[in-house]
Amino acid sequence: MDKELLEAISKMMDEKLEPIKKDIAELKDDVSTLKETSEVTRDGVNSLLEWAEECGNVIKFPLPKVK
Repeated sequence: MDKELLEAISKMMDEKLEPIKKDIAELKDDVSTLKETSEVTRDGVNSLLEWAEECGNVIKFPLPKVK
């Protein structure tokens, strides 16, 4: 009797947890995509900053350093 009750509870918990597991998997995918996108954005910003610094040097107008 106890074993059957535990199995029933376990099945119920699995059913309740399934949507949460799905949401967590989606969140992991979203975070992974955000990481990749932020790396691309960071590279682009760094390239623009280097270009702006070179332009500032060429026109003898130093731009402030961005940290």
